[in-house]
Amino acid sequence: MNSFLNIKKQFLLLSAFSMLSLASYPNNVLAQEEVDEKFVNLGLISISDQYTLPSKTNSIIFRIKNNTARTISQIYGWAYIYDKGPDGQGTNFVLLNNPHRGGNIIKGAPHRPGTISEWSFPLVREAVTANEEMGYTLRVHTRSIFFASIETRNKQNVEP
Repeated sequence: MNSFLNIKKQFLLLSAFSMLSLASYPNNVLAQEEVDEKFVNLGLISISDQYTLPSKTNSIIFRIKNNTARTISQIYGWAYIYDKGPDGQGTNFVLLNNPHRGGNIIKGAPHRPGTISEWSFPLVREAVTANEEMGYTLRVHTRSIFFASIETRNKQNVEP
């Protein structure tokens, strides 16, 4: 019984110490919250509201979070440009890519569970720089997400 109380005291001291260390370094905690990026949860994946239009290639890059327990190998999606209405709702959606040609992962390969990766989707039309009146969005159906048939081991978890 006495050893149980000692363990309980050590646990309480450790948890109090960790709370104090977080409180003493608020910049570390706030640095993660400063990003003004919102993810729209679609079930298997979440898509960021921020995108990139590279000048060298005719494509659009979306940040996608893998919400599944498996590694994603391919995503087929529909990239649209739309007019932002006065009430915040989109109108006049125009398809910009060939949905039968999947996206290419450019950062974060392989797209492991719980991670965020950047996916590039090639466009068939010239992309216009978005402004306050227009925006871009990506639509992905759950059947358009394909997983790796063989899961590879994570190098961080492998002991030498």
